[in-house]
Amino acid sequence: KLVRAELVEASGKTILPGLIDVHVHLEAPGGLYSETASYDLDKSLSRALAAYLYSGVTTVRSIGDELDNILQVRARVNRGELLGAQLFSCGPIFAAAGGDGTEYFEPLPPSVRQAAEKQFTRVPGSPDEARQQVDDLKARSVDCILAAVETGVGNRLDTSVLHAVALRAHSDDLPFSVHTADVRDVTEAVEAQAASIEQGSFREEIPDRTFDEMARQGTFYDPTLSLAEASEDLVVGKAELLKRSLVQQVGPEDLLRRTQEALAARATEQIHESIAQEPVDRRIAFDNLRRAYQHGVLLVAGSDAGSFLLIHGPALHHELQLWVEAGIPAPVALRSATANGARLLGVERRIGSIRPGNDADLLVVDGDPLDDISASERISMVVLKGERIERAVLFDQP
Repeated sequence: KLVRAELVEASGKTILPGLIDVHVHLEAPGGLYSETASYDLDKSLSRALAAYLYSGVTTVRSIGDELDNILQVRARVNRGELLGAQLFSCGPIFAAAGGDGTEYFEPLPPSVRQAAEKQFTRVPGSPDEARQQVDDLKARSVDCILAAVETGVGNRLDTSVLHAVALRAHSDDLPFSVHTADVRDVTEAVEAQAASIEQGSFREEIPDRTFDEMARQGTFYDPTLSLAEASEDLVVGKAELLKRSLVQQVGPEDLLRRTQEALAARATEQIHESIAQEPVDRRIAFDNLRRAYQHGVLLVAGSDAGSFLLIHGPALHHELQLWVEAGIPAPVALRSATANGARLLGVERRIGSIRPGNDADLLVVDGDPLDDISASERISMVVLKGERIERAVLFDQP
């Protein structure tokens, strides 16, 4: 007997589990506004989560956030005050002094910079301090821990500190992820038994033996191919990522217009300079993902949305398209954005698959994405926890 059930005609359509994006930067807008005052953080966070749900991404993991803000919006979603994608957050980034994640606040006045850094980063001076900081974040109920060891921006995170963070995260039952940029970074992250490697490397070929060790340990690989493509597009002033249909539907109009104008006028020099410090070769990123798959590494999909040219919501669909372009079978790509993503988050018994007892987080699309991965963008219906979402009014929430 069906109770409160709605019958839906779905001939020629495909039903998928709600998609999971495990690598977003929810507080970053993905582009430029006409005026700084146009960017309201509280409204931006709410709108981004609505954009994910509109796009069929029912769960996101945000990494590298100002702690108080991200926990407040997560609480609003959990209480049902805000209709949007389910939110998991790693909170602040563990980094070295002057290392990756700390450079964003250098132009700010000292007092403002100190407050922002306290929210956004953790810079432990010793293993003992690192352990205490992990415990403190556990007490704040973060969902995961993120460290950045990469060398492309500044100082490296000391290996002893990295291992202290990793061990305490494991003992606190928090998934531990590491953001990397080169082979040395990936090797140290694997040695620390990270749950996932974020980005891998866009400039160096990761050795086969490292992928073999990742497969043995069950370490997930999140290649963020979208960031590699967006970085190359920025260098040449290409704005095609902003012109995709789903992006035009969910992207703030002022942000899309101003970002395209800035690209056309080559007015993105500061962002361009930061990318130039870290060489990007999309072919290397593609090859690393392809070989990770060939070596049996567990794969998860993260779009790096919030980074320049990567708009919240639609970016994950394009990420999956890039995976197929790189040689990954469409079923494997889809599994990375559903069941594997849920497994990394530790909620595979609740989301990530369609089976009795799971939350009814569903995505109905026109066509078959197993044959044509771009069908995932042709969204017919989104269901969250058994309720059909009225997508047209998501952006009208107070």
